[in-house]
Amino acid sequence: MPGQIKIDDGAGNYTILTNGGSLGSDKTITIPNTTGTMALTSDSFGKVLQVVEGTYSTATSNTTTSYADTNLTASITPSAITSKILVIVKHNVQLSRTATEVDGGIQLLRDATQISFSYMYQSIGGATSVIWRNIPVMLSLDSPSTTSSVTYKTQAKLFGSTSGSHTITTSNFDVTDTIILIEVDGS
Repeated sequence: MPGQIKIDDGAGNYTILTNGGSLGSDKTITIPNTTGTMALTSDSFGKVLQVVEGTYSTATSNTTTSYADTNLTASITPSAITSKILVIVKHNVQLSRTATEVDGGIQLLRDATQISFSYMYQSIGGATSVIWRNIPVMLSLDSPSTTSSVTYKTQAKLFGSTSGSHTITTSNFDVTDTIILIEVDGS
């Protein structure tokens, strides 16, 4: 069956191009670089454009209520200002205490901006060398709105009471923590 391409100038005037064979589904149209306006419907929305992975596998501890880098980081340069970045983080975390309860948290940053947060709480009976382990996974769909390189990283800290000996440790037992950045076409 012959295929047709209809070219409309937007004012009701159009030209029909006819192909003696079948057009099929994948054709390339080259538009000359001239003055004018052309509207296209994007069929690439939601397509994965690139994937970047970062890993870290050395136990990193923090005993304070101030955020400290976990050393898990990855950088990506978005292809377009409309791109979205799906960030997936997997941390092997340990909260430990010798007295009272302990709270901890991990924040995900794009450069200096917090885009996600994961909170952990431990209150187990007894006050001697209590340890709580978890593997939190953080998912965040970010819109950096730039075509410059951006860096995603995590930081960890303790919350609340600091009496006794409290520690939050990432990459616990030197197990590999992972951050994956997936650029998705958002146009």
